[in-house]
Amino acid sequence: MIKFLNAYTEELDDIDAAVADILRQLDLPKNLLPNAVGLVSCYYEFVETGVAAAIAEKLPFDVIGCTAMASGINGHYGQEQLSLTVLTSDELTFAGAFSDEITPDNAVAVTQAAYKNAHVKLSAEPSLIFALGPIMTDLCGETLVKALDEASGGKPIFGTLSNDTCLTYENARTFFNGAVHQYKLAVVLVAGAVKPRFFVTAISEKNIQREKGVITASDGSFLQAVNRLPLLDYLETLGIRKEGLAAITSIPILVDHGDGSKPVALSMYAFSERGALCGGAMPVGATITIAHVDYHSVIDTARETVAAALKEPDIHGILAIPCFSRILVASPKTDDEMALTCQLVGDRIPLHIGYSGGEICPVYDDAGAIVNRFHNLTYTLLVL
Repeated sequence: MIKFLNAYTEELDDIDAAVADILRQLDLPKNLLPNAVGLVSCYYEFVETGVAAAIAEKLPFDVIGCTAMASGINGHYGQEQLSLTVLTSDELTFAGAFSDEITPDNAVAVTQAAYKNAHVKLSAEPSLIFALGPIMTDLCGETLVKALDEASGGKPIFGTLSNDTCLTYENARTFFNGAVHQYKLAVVLVAGAVKPRFFVTAISEKNIQREKGVITASDGSFLQAVNRLPLLDYLETLGIRKEGLAAITSIPILVDHGDGSKPVALSMYAFSERGALCGGAMPVGATITIAHVDYHSVIDTARETVAAALKEPDIHGILAIPCFSRILVASPKTDDEMALTCQLVGDRIPLHIGYSGGEICPVYDDAGAIVNRFHNLTYTLLVL
């Protein structure tokens, strides 16, 4: 048996009241099965006031979490909320770990060490990995995903990067049980007969330009040239001028890796002499398309993703991770995507939605095999 137990609190200042809120809703003596793990999305002040740590310390299993611009469970959502899902089972086993501090130089080694620290606690190979990583302006999320992919031999990875309501990310944190850090990765490995199903939707078709380009020069996640033109010159051919680089960094790029899998939406984070630092890999030979995101695209893709997921059989619960940029695009109607998600799912299926600083979710290739990818601006969803 696999069960999702959901709880939430809006109590920021009274730790005892917040813990009581959570424990009352979970009713662990009645609902807890032999094995369990907790997954938290929360407003950053729940970390600063100690509420998040106090809740984790009261639970008799590992709890991983990260700060988010907004979060919710069935019917209860908002920016100043802590949302908790407990995944509990008598069939699955769980093992968690918190990495050492991550820097651009040590990211691969530290990430893979965290995976190994969790792996040694399991008696079987994992069938699913949850990963909550730090958001860093000098390190792309793809680096962490590739490191976990290599360490695990390609096991499916689902998760996010931390973020907060401040766009400088100064309050973004990940946490593992009572420990909190700005630049650490929290992982949980799941072993057993679990059947994860993944859904990824980025940009509405009507918002994607028809003209395609081919990456002709790059350096890892740094995009340098398209169609043999320096990147900024290529953007000018599309009517995007070199002036106002801040605006250019908000433009999504759809990257087609040529393996039959769905193109991946990525953002350009910053420009330097190495090129435009993007959220994920920019391999030479890949095809790219420029797009834009608006309110209707956000709502339409959310509806499409959730509707597709709800067609699945044997749903125990749903974990949804949309990009926080979608909230910004939808402003001032910042709650509309969460409200729509809760409305579509209803009360029948446990739901957890937490907003992401970068989405970690597999896509499927032509043969139906999973390929772990990092995304931006995307609505990602896991059905268990």
